[in-house]
Order: sequence, then structure tokens, then C-alpha cells
Amino acid sequence: MSLPRFFVDAPTDAFAEGSSFTLPAKAAHHAGRALRLAAGERVEVFNGSGFAWSGPIGFSADSAWVEIDAVTEKANESPVFMTLVQSLVAPEKMEWIVEKAVETGISAILLVPAERSVTKLSGDRLAKRLSRLTDIARSAAEQCGRNVVPRISAAPTLKSGLAEAEGEVRLMLAPGAEPRIPEAIRPGLRSAAFAVGPEGGFTSAEIELAAASGWTPMLLGPRVLRTETAGLAAACWLQTIAGDFPR
Repeated sequence: MSLPRFFVDAPTDAFAEGSSFTLPAKAAHHAGRALRLAAGERVEVFNGSGFAWSGPIGFSADSAWVEIDAVTEKANESPVFMTLVQSLVAPEKMEWIVEKAVETGISAILLVPAERSVTKLSGDRLAKRLSRLTDIARSAAEQCGRNVVPRISAAPTLKSGLAEAEGEVRLMLAPGAEPRIPEAIRPGLRSAAFAVGPEGGFTSAEIELAAASGWTPMLLGPRVLRTETAGLAAACWLQTIAGDFPR
């Protein structure tokens, strides 16, 4: 049975075996009030470094702590480093995309504006949105057992985002593209990036831009997928061929 898990934004040297680590107020409240854990029950904490520390939890009137007695280095990461280049969409859709991207093993999420993006973000609004999405990614990592939290960032333009995202293979998911699988998609693939358009998809000019930048336009199956499912379908497809599932 998996242990209750808590993400803690603290340096790795704060979690020495044999030490007592005080949980932040939010995590302490969640442990005691929401999960109703009892003193002595084992829990796990992680900070996104790939390590996790566990031990019995303790409570006082206004705090909670973990008596750390074990450390594990299992990060539960896919052997394929997958980058999702996601066009800006409505906040509730983006939050769902980020949560499920973490669960499916995506390693990095890069937000980009597209011609058909209704949502526009910059300045303080962008910073607040990235902070909110990072919190969602941390919560998703708690739930799914990952000890590494995918990095979420944003590019000012689609062109710069396509240039920034790296991968042995880079795919732009586009209805109308050729339904062919690039030869690089095979067991042993170490990294991949895929770009997903907003509602309405990428424009023909954006697809041409991607192709000129070394990306391969690709049709992912015979049905048109929504923006919130296309990237997740691509991640599961890559996991099946070269990632978690062939193990």
C-alpha cells in the first residue's frame, strides 16, 4: 500500500536520515485535518530531486513533523524524456492538461501562444498562471508517485518555443498531416517533443513554420482529438513503444 505523500519545497540536505523534519503549515493541515492521519503512521515527503524520505508522522497542537528513517532514490520517471509544447488554452483546460501530463510521465511542459489561442498571457498574469500550474504539477506528482516534478515554462512565441524544445524526434500534431510514424519512434528512443495546437488546431502557416524548423507534422490516428487529449494520447503512444510499457 502506498504511503501518504507530501511535496515539500526544501533543499535535499534538510532531509537527513535520523532527523526530524517539520512539515509546512499547509501540508501539516492536510495530513491532520483532511487525511486524518494518526501520530505514528508512516508518510513520505519529496522535494522534486528524485529522492523521497519516509518515516512516522508526529503532531502537536499547531504543527506536524516526520521522523525520517528511510530514503529511496526511485524517481519513477519514463526512460523517454518527453516535452509537451502546449498552445495556450482556457485555464480550466490547461490545469487538467498539466495534471494528466504529470500522470502520463511527461517530463517538461512548455506553453506557447498560437494564432488561434483565445487565452493570452504575459507579465504578472503569466507568472501567476505558471505558479498555479506548478502547484498542480506538484499535487499530481504526490498522487501518482513521481519524485520529480515536471518543469513548466512559457515561450513568448510559437517560433521560439519550437526552437527551445529538444528531442531526438519532434512532432507537431496536426489534422491533415501524413499518418506515418517516423523511423526514430522505436524502442531505445531517449527523448521526444510534441506540439499541440489550441482549439481549432494550428494554422497552415504555423505547420509550415514547424516543418521549416525541423519538426515533423503528424496525424495521430484517424479521429480528431481535442487539445486537452492530443498531448496525452501522444505520451501514452510513446510510452507504449519506447517508454514505461515495454519494460
